[in-house]
Amino acid sequence: MGINDNSEIIFHNRSSTDFGIKVLFPFNPLAPAPKKQMMSIPGRSGDWATNDSTYNSSETPVNVVIHLPRRYEDWEQLKNDIENWLYGDEDWLRFSRNSDYLYRAQIVTAPTFTPVNFERTNATFTFHFQPYKYDVDSIHWQDFPRNGTVYNRENIDVKPDWHINGKGNFMLKVNDVPYEFNNVDGDIYLKGDEGNAYTNDPTAAYLIDGLLNDHIRLANNTAPVLYAEGNGSNSISIEPMDTNSTLNKAEFIPRWRRLI
Repeated sequence: MGINDNSEIIFHNRSSTDFGIKVLFPFNPLAPAPKKQMMSIPGRSGDWATNDSTYNSSETPVNVVIHLPRRYEDWEQLKNDIENWLYGDEDWLRFSRNSDYLYRAQIVTAPTFTPVNFERTNATFTFHFQPYKYDVDSIHWQDFPRNGTVYNRENIDVKPDWHINGKGNFMLKVNDVPYEFNNVDGDIYLKGDEGNAYTNDPTAAYLIDGLLNDHIRLANNTAPVLYAEGNGSNSISIEPMDTNSTLNKAEFIPRWRRLI
């Protein structure tokens, strides 16, 4: 393992270099295991496995070297600041060496620190990883493409979040499947993984109220899907359903992803 100039991590919107931390590579996150339950069927040899195409989270250690920054007088103060930085809610984790992808991670096991000398300490941060890594350019709101086509270049189907601002009734079509947004007056957000509609951006804060589910009609009672099959081509469009409806903005967050 070794250190180079491309060995930082970004977590909770701060860089590890703020704390004199550099990551030791190689970093090999554990592959997520499928959620399967083995069942024995009387009269049949072997076992039968249930499979709902979901995956378990995994915990993976990240080994680092810490050099005491000049602004710190002692290791105890630095250790406290590192723990304050690491602890907290699940958030985006980014490795500068693999900057095209982001992980959803959090610390659930206390870091270990092994002093080497007054200026250096080795440490291990064990992160709890969700099973997917995400394309870094796909986690923010994006305008609908002018040509009506988006490409899922990863290998996992996704249910994006959708945002419409306007007044009236609108028809969203995804791969020619219709989804209605009715009696919209301002903003309406459809959170894809939940299939719920909100008055406010659900990516900005955890919401338990402001539901607008009576303003949406989802085909097959499920949110739109952008598929990875074939060349990953998907069609999306949105139009007012009548002349009295005015569309001001339409955007989506795809969160293209693949298994770790």
